[in-house]
Amino acid sequence: MPPGMKALPARRDAPTLLHVSDYRFGRRHHPATWRHIVGLAPHFRSIVLSGGDGGYFPEGHCDDDRIAAEAGIHVHPLHQPMSALREPAVVASVVTALTQSHGPIDAIIGHLKCGAHAVHLERRLRAPILAMFHGDDANFQITGEIYGPDYRWLRAAPASRFLAVSQNLADRLLAFGMPPERTFVHHLGLELESFKPPERREAARSPRIVMVGSFRRQKGHAMAIRGFAEFFRDCPGASLHFIGQGHRPEHSRLRDELFAFAHRMGLARAVHFHGAVPVDVLPRYLADADIGLQSSVFIPDDRHVEGIPNAILEEMAMGLPVVATRHGGIPEAVLHERTGLLVEEHDIAGLANALARLAADPALRDRLGRAGREHVEAEFCIERQCAGLADHVRRMIADYAAIGAHAREAASLA
Repeated sequence: MPPGMKALPARRDAPTLLHVSDYRFGRRHHPATWRHIVGLAPHFRSIVLSGGDGGYFPEGHCDDDRIAAEAGIHVHPLHQPMSALREPAVVASVVTALTQSHGPIDAIIGHLKCGAHAVHLERRLRAPILAMFHGDDANFQITGEIYGPDYRWLRAAPASRFLAVSQNLADRLLAFGMPPERTFVHHLGLELESFKPPERREAARSPRIVMVGSFRRQKGHAMAIRGFAEFFRDCPGASLHFIGQGHRPEHSRLRDELFAFAHRMGLARAVHFHGAVPVDVLPRYLADADIGLQSSVFIPDDRHVEGIPNAILEEMAMGLPVVATRHGGIPEAVLHERTGLLVEEHDIAGLANALARLAADPALRDRLGRAGREHVEAEFCIERQCAGLADHVRRMIADYAAIGAHAREAASLA
């Protein structure tokens, strides 16, 4: 198992916590969700109701099943889309199976948009919901035609709590009408022992720049290529390395478009597409890099706004100075002139200048990289974040019990 993640089962008398996730349970499917489920296992008797969504990373030699077993985590695949939870017969069947196997459920965590799915379990399980918002769920999904009605139900669920991974997403939840006293910022955590900075010396070669993320337009790969092209004119030995792929056909199409674009820009030998790599191998790629890059942008017709991309935390944990855009929750991680350099969205010249500044100043790279590691240790350590999340769940359970059965029923029917 990864260093720093303790696969210790909870006490038998611990509250029972149900996690609901669209993704199959495992590190390579959605690492951030997996880390939090495993990190909470010492605090609660843990059950996972998992969907069938594929992962961000290719199959590897991850020992997720063993870790889950050692942690006492019980995984129940749904074997149909999570949207099926809108059907009363499906909810009844799921609730019966869970309670017969595990007894009463004390609390529910809905990861990403599964807060909307899990609300249909709340009344049958008589358990409060904590919804974790990562990005799209707090943007267009929360008010959209598909999930909007579910989120309005969730907003009214008694004693429910709403956690956003960044302040910009928390602000959107408040604008939607989530109760301020039950809406919080909760940063995702990272296994710091899995991302140890190497000893970097002043590079004699031109810098290797790394960008990690699936090929979605809001990730800003096109901006990265354009900015790198301007920088490359004065630093022709530099290289740009894209790591990631995505698990949908549109991600592959965009990757092919970007590959062709880099060739048209004359960067065939300088821009490299590595595809997805196993999550436990990623630190090796980051260790060989000099600069991290995350150029997220707002695409109006997509309406996607990022929280804090996990890739930024991984790059900072590895001691990389990060060049990033002022987008979404990124400035909460990349502190301008302290842990990295920020530029405006679509500012190609600004991106090129930031890369040039870091390329020319090894001391600056070292200072920003060290400060970035310290910032991740202070704000994004998985053990500390899971302890805080466990406290939210316990308080939610206590608040739910204090309401009383009659008031809970009235709130659920409101």
